[in-house]
Amino acid sequence: MANEPELSYEFVNRAANHPDVLRQLQVVADRIKGRAEGLAAGAGVKMKVGTRTGVRPEGRPYVDVIADNADQEFGTSKIGRLRILGRAGAEG
Repeated sequence: MANEPELSYEFVNRAANHPDVLRQLQVVADRIKGRAEGLAAGAGVKMKVGTRTGVRPEGRPYVDVIADNADQEFGTSKIGRLRILGRAGAEG
């Protein structure tokens, strides 16, 4: 197909770093953060939830939702696996 446009790495990188895209990344992360806080409160789990922004080595931005209670996410011999962050991120 001779008429297909080619997307360059530079074009994709500029699009990924557009202020509207960066803003939407934070909106989605904040929504997941809120769900995680609600799930933690509902389960009686003490945890601080926040977001962390950064740029991958290839130049793409990201916003991670982080928490200070890894035991609830993966479980231990004394604490069951609750997957609060995983469940919060999976909800639509």
